[in-house]
Amino acid sequence: MKILINDKMQFASGVPAEIKSPALADRYNASVTFTATFDDAETVNCIGIGYTDATEITIDDGLEKFYPLTFDAQPATFDGVQWIVIEIMQIITLPVRTDITRKYNNGLYLLTEMTSDTYTITHNGNYIGRVGIGEYRTLGTAPSKEIGFYTTTESRETLSGQTIRGAGGYYGRRFVADIRYKFDEDVYNDLETAYQTQIQRSYPYFILLDDEQHKVPDTMLHFYAASDKPLSLLQSSSYKFLYSYKFNFEERF
Repeated sequence: MKILINDKMQFASGVPAEIKSPALADRYNASVTFTATFDDAETVNCIGIGYTDATEITIDDGLEKFYPLTFDAQPATFDGVQWIVIEIMQIITLPVRTDITRKYNNGLYLLTEMTSDTYTITHNGNYIGRVGIGEYRTLGTAPSKEIGFYTTTESRETLSGQTIRGAGGYYGRRFVADIRYKFDEDVYNDLETAYQTQIQRSYPYFILLDDEQHKVPDTMLHFYAASDKPLSLLQSSSYKFLYSYKFNFEERF
């Protein structure tokens, strides 16, 4: 399981509020592009994508890359020598979905590692929900997995045995897994950094269940979910810095 624990987008400036909001119903539709700016250079190797009707999302690190001049490119002058300048961008392609199945695109996507103090994100849709960037962590899960559903709807039964349907509420998918002694210091540092601004506020995580695909449906490869309660105590190993935790992930929207 790969997970974005510390969403660095939460610490960036110049980002629309809808992009940082944990609720995917807060969709940004004022523009198809926005730029995240940091005080110092930040390393990014993944992007979390919330609810969007886009089929292509581009992330650009804003750094000019210089390469030797070739016959099929326009030259630029750098230190008195002609070179070509190529703008490096990475594109995430999403499958076309309906309004009902679009939630299956929500989740974590891997990138080639970049380091910059500015990231520009562009998409070809009409709107986009939360977007996260940062460094993913790989957590090994125990062989046993649990998948299913949950609901906040509460129906009631009358004294005569009739069911009165609940009003309102919602339902979603659930994924439960034991992380057995896979929390190292990098993971712990992410937890500490993100705890105040994200974890204690029950922000959902962007998740990629690539190593678990033999035990979960294809539609759960990318997953946007929160733990049923904020992460609290980790169980320690007996001989070195390794910790475990049982996650009960519930899909969020």
